[in-house]
Amino acid sequence: MTATSATEAAVAADRLGYPVVVKSADPELVHKTDSGGVRVDLNGPAAVRHAYRPVAAAGRPGSGVLVQKQMTEPVELVAGIAHDPRFGSVVLLGLGGVRTELLGDRVLRLVPMTDLDAGRMWRGLRAAPLLTGYRGAPPVDTVALEDLLLRLGRLAEDLPQIAELDLNPVLAGPDGVVAVDAKLRLAPVGAEPDSLLRRLSAAEPPGKEPS
Repeated sequence: MTATSATEAAVAADRLGYPVVVKSADPELVHKTDSGGVRVDLNGPAAVRHAYRPVAAAGRPGSGVLVQKQMTEPVELVAGIAHDPRFGSVVLLGLGGVRTELLGDRVLRLVPMTDLDAGRMWRGLRAAPLLTGYRGAPPVDTVALEDLLLRLGRLAEDLPQIAELDLNPVLAGPDGVVAVDAKLRLAPVGAEPDSLLRRLSAAEPPGKEPS
């Protein structure tokens, strides 16, 4: 829920139930954690009001904040769509949050996708044990995760103009999955250069060395 004042943020948190997360609603603020644009584990209206000003200040004036229900013991994933000029649209799944670029644990699948593809995607991650109950932690709702991947695959099929869709982080827990942040980039279909195309040069006159 979006809020543009500390009071609105506290009201939104009361409606959602605690604990909550408050983060900047500025879409241009990419690395919210690094810039102070996120506060987590807020367990009451006073904590939400206190967090509002610094979180809102991390973004552009007037952007406000987002108040979201905090999931219990989540695994942070990244999921999305990318368009490759040679292969078309692909669906991506990987370990997300602040560890996305550090560890590079991700898998890709071409569309169209089947339910078997969705299952193989999360099982193909090196971090897959985190999703099945690592060291006594509750297992993630992998059915909900597979449903998300299949929906992304269908979206990529129906809308090939999606050049990039990045859901990061996707919080996966025992009760489902929630996409916390999203970035979307559109591009005209077929506008990108085809690296496989080759131009044939004009035929040279007989007896003349090629230039």
